[in-house]
Amino acid sequence: MPTRTHWREKLYILRKATGHTIQALKLPDGKMFYVPSMSCRTVVYKGMLLANQVGTYYLDLKDRRVVSALALAHQRFSTNTFPTWDLAIPSA
Repeated sequence: MPTRTHWREKLYILRKATGHTIQALKLPDGKMFYVPSMSCRTVVYKGMLLANQVGTYYLDLKDRRVVSALALAHQRFSTNTFPTWDLAIPSA
């Protein structure tokens, strides 16, 4: 039976391989594709949103069936760059 570590490694490899495959296709909007996390334990949401837009965009956060012991929100303010998706994500 696969261990939790085995699943984490497989999910990491799948996330990286998928990202590299999409980038290699050189699709017009390929740079817009990014999976911030693929975890069996954690859900990561990422978007170029203002804080008051998060609940509107990610509707499951309003669902009473979704339960979490911890939530963290980070909002980045930058004065020297225009907000673009490629600058908002780490390079693959």
